[in-house]
Amino acid sequence: MTQTKVEDIIQRIEQLAPSYLAEDWDPIGLSFGTSDKVVNKLMIALDVDADTIQEAQELGIDLIFTHHPAIFKSLKTLNTENSRRNEYINLIKSDIAVFSAHTNIDAADYGMSDWLADAMELPKGREIISPSYQEGYKKLAVYVPERDVEEVRRALHNAGAGEVGDYLDVSYSIKGQGRFTPQKGADPAVGKIGKEEIVNEVRIEVMFPSQLTTNVITAVQTAHPYEEPVYDLYTIENEKKVYGYGRIADYEATTEEMIGKIISKFDLAGLKYASKDPKKLHKKIAVFGGAGADYYLEAKQKGATLFITGDVSYHNAQDMLRDGIDVIDAGHYIESVFVSEMSQVINKWKKEESWDLDIFPTKKQKDVFKFS
Repeated sequence: MTQTKVEDIIQRIEQLAPSYLAEDWDPIGLSFGTSDKVVNKLMIALDVDADTIQEAQELGIDLIFTHHPAIFKSLKTLNTENSRRNEYINLIKSDIAVFSAHTNIDAADYGMSDWLADAMELPKGREIISPSYQEGYKKLAVYVPERDVEEVRRALHNAGAGEVGDYLDVSYSIKGQGRFTPQKGADPAVGKIGKEEIVNEVRIEVMFPSQLTTNVITAVQTAHPYEEPVYDLYTIENEKKVYGYGRIADYEATTEEMIGKIISKFDLAGLKYASKDPKKLHKKIAVFGGAGADYYLEAKQKGATLFITGDVSYHNAQDMLRDGIDVIDAGHYIESVFVSEMSQVINKWKKEESWDLDIFPTKKQKDVFKFS
């Protein structure tokens, strides 16, 4: 097993939900602790609050990974006169690090927006409601000895290469022969100085978003057995990657049916909705995590007649009904899917990286709202 540090976990999170996807106002990242801190116990939670901190202290947690950032507003003082600042002091005294991924994981592929859509059983092939970022693609072709192909391919995928649409770990291979003659000063993994070598090699081709170029090249240089790996790097002109918030899908259900599904899936005591006819059959349904009322018109323009989100105000609901779209306010806390989904993701990383790490999904954190 490999000793795990905060920076190791951050590096993998950056591949899933790059920080450049976050909004400028969003204080994501490491808010408490240091990146070189050793992590033996990791807790995953939606928020940092008094219950989360107490649970972390009882379990001896080294790092709390949350969806919502711990510090949203700038601090002018740090004392015990304020209940929230007192929680911060408690974290510091307990030497608990906190890292958050918020709007970056909302906009990411296979992040919050897709987790919510999955939970509501919306089919794949979903459309983004509100695109927020677009980037180009690169293609890497690298030549690897046959015996080392799977190790290099795995390193490339771990660095984020090989993602095409809804498919992961995509690559192409061609077998051939590599020829080279090591010169004085070289330290060849195969062959001898001054003697021509012929090696059975495989050309591996992978695509990846341009922002990952440095990570992918570093992965090749680290995993490749040669001291001078040979690779080609191309710019792909016919492919763009789009990130964004919310998901919309072709799905037939009534408002009434979706209410029942959401209550069951998220174990809710109740929810709010606005509809002139709850039995109306919808053919396109949109879901937007958190407080997404401001985006309902974008969903409507893409054909949605039912909009599912949280934190809908009275006047928001009036506007939606005027514009012919039903709304279900399932609450902000449905984003707690972050806990179970992110736990699965990090458990996968733990196996891939051989991390010496115990993962604890929070058990004490609950929705602040009750229904009577």
